[in-house]
Amino acid sequence: MQDKKISITSEKVVKVSFLVDISDVLINLLVSILSGSVVMFSQALQGGADLLASGFLVFGIKKSKRLPDHKHPFGYGRETYFWTFLSALTTFLITAGVSFYLGLKRFLNPQPIDNVNLVIVVLLVSILTNGYAMSLSFRRLLGKSVYKNVLQIFLHSAFIATKTAFVLDLMGTLASILGLISILLYKFSNNQKLDGLGAMLIGTTLAILAIYILKSAKDFLVGQSASLDTEDKIKSTVEALSEVKKVIGLRTLHIGTDTLLVDIEVNLQDGLTTDQIEILIDKIQADIVKQVPEAKEVRVELETPKVKALL
Repeated sequence: MQDKKISITSEKVVKVSFLVDISDVLINLLVSILSGSVVMFSQALQGGADLLASGFLVFGIKKSKRLPDHKHPFGYGRETYFWTFLSALTTFLITAGVSFYLGLKRFLNPQPIDNVNLVIVVLLVSILTNGYAMSLSFRRLLGKSVYKNVLQIFLHSAFIATKTAFVLDLMGTLASILGLISILLYKFSNNQKLDGLGAMLIGTTLAILAIYILKSAKDFLVGQSASLDTEDKIKSTVEALSEVKKVIGLRTLHIGTDTLLVDIEVNLQDGLTTDQIEILIDKIQADIVKQVPEAKEVRVELETPKVKALL
């Protein structure tokens, strides 16, 4: 079961989300025209913005896979963060803003909805398709994470493209659920304002989720370290070696969705020869990578507490 989870790549997650968004746009746009429902138009708009956002993610993942060169010696992994930021910004400005605006207009000037049953069926299908895409991204996060708590996985995982795809599909699912509730209430109460209210709720929900992704992408763009749990694991792994007295300093930096830069300073036992030190450094690097697979760039520096204190 674990192997099945790990086989779900970020690229697969984003592509599935992309295909779901295409179907959402086409179906919801057609139904919004047939029914005149602003909820369905918000759904189509949400799908269109998500389609553009998913396109940014697909493009960002491809760009991030370029090999390192002289100008970018650590590769292009962080480019994913930039395109993720654009993706979330698109969702926030277009989907959330326009959905709320149109919903407010319809709430103030309510109009009847045609083909209500068709709207309900399409919203149910949308819940299923977006829910499936969301489950893929969640399994990707769960299968590759070192965290045991689900909230920790979502808050601290460096798979920003997968998290964004998850949030986009969560947006689609929640938007469909909120739309379905408002349309059902409209059907049974005949309160025409509920159509506009549903669109406003969709816009508000999307804005909150988009803000979270914007903040997360910004943190990784600026330069975010590994979580405290990961850094503690690195320290304990190195200090478990008999030749190591103490880890004096540790700095980490996410330089890609699956790549962590580790700069560690260690104080060694006295009396080690040059050959022993070289072998030990290789072992430190290997042990760190074994415990933290994403630590693909490991730098080991030798320091003494006195020298460190003077710096």
